[in-house]
Amino acid sequence: MITTPGKPLHLSCIPRGESYALKVNISKNEIGIIYRVTAVLYVHGWNIEEAIAETSMDGYIQDIFIVKRIDGAPMTDEHLNAIHADLHELFYGGMSVMNYLANHPEKMESLRAKVETAPEIFLFNSEISDSTVMDLRMEDRPGILFEISQILFLFGVDILSFKAVTDSGQVRDTFLLRLENGSKLNENLHFNRLKEALNAVL
Repeated sequence: MITTPGKPLHLSCIPRGESYALKVNISKNEIGIIYRVTAVLYVHGWNIEEAIAETSMDGYIQDIFIVKRIDGAPMTDEHLNAIHADLHELFYGGMSVMNYLANHPEKMESLRAKVETAPEIFLFNSEISDSTVMDLRMEDRPGILFEISQILFLFGVDILSFKAVTDSGQVRDTFLLRLENGSKLNENLHFNRLKEALNAVL
């Protein structure tokens, strides 16, 4: 485990088959945690297969990311230390995500050079749940989760959990979403605007 003295940011990683379970613990519960983490993992070449956000009774946040290196390399202490250092800058060093990405122009260029594929986006509210479900299907490529989490952050939407299923180069991402005030997304107010924004970047 990597811990920041005086700053509540802890990282730990354990193998899980061909992937790794990366745990990110932080005591400050605020919107945009997954947005920052996905940016760092994208820059460092890790594909995110699943993410689950958990909050303890005392407000301690633990996000668990199931990750796999795009080039198939194993997670090393050097990788983990580099991820921790960048996350520390984003959470406590005053660094914005856009300024962080500006330091990695090759990653920004990769996003701009992506092949445009129209995603299928489904949003719905259930009577028995206090969150909104978003189901997204499209061709798989690096950076998808970062771009999605960026749009959700700008809309003031929190990601409670996320899971990706990839088959023959196609990915199906399922998200549980909630507004900052703890309510579901409004079908009339948010659904079409969010779909339009996601289609514009994906």
